[in-house]
Amino acid sequence: MASTDQFSIVRAADRMEITHRIHQFCRAVDRLDLDALHEVFHPDAHDDHGVFKGSPDGFIDWVRGRHQTIAYSSHHMTNVYIEFVNDDEAFAETYFFNWQSVTPAANIMVGGSDDDSDYEQIANGRYVDRFTRREGQWKIQERTVVPGAFMRVPEGPAMAVPEGFVKYSRDDKDFAQQLRTQMGIR
Repeated sequence: MASTDQFSIVRAADRMEITHRIHQFCRAVDRLDLDALHEVFHPDAHDDHGVFKGSPDGFIDWVRGRHQTIAYSSHHMTNVYIEFVNDDEAFAETYFFNWQSVTPAANIMVGGSDDDSDYEQIANGRYVDRFTRREGQWKIQERTVVPGAFMRVPEGPAMAVPEGFVKYSRDDKDFAQQLRTQMGIR
């Protein structure tokens, strides 16, 4: 297959797998399904999150520590732009937006909090990735986070979730995880 053939049926399947890995990354971080992060990166990959630079195992350890004090995390992907370099290598640029309930202990921004109170943080930017296919699977080989902006949400009283809604959880008690288990998905 020629590297210039960006939109064949085979490339459509490749695009879907790469996009799936991008979404899988977000879900893994937001649900704290850290085992799933191993499926996103090649073992010898490199991740540059600005305040963290290193291997997938190091990144996963960093997420584990930082997210111990983050009660809520929600990543949203918008534009996903993919270009194939050859049969087994692709460039991907993905715009993201995330919202996190942050404590001073989890804050990665110097001066992000003027006091010791918890707050809501909104961030946006881009994931710039080099994907490679090995043994038939597309995974991240190199990821660099290019931030756009970080914003502390203006303070206000927290609103309680109305009765009747399923409660939010980042563990096996979460409704989505319970349904996955019932359906036989790990």
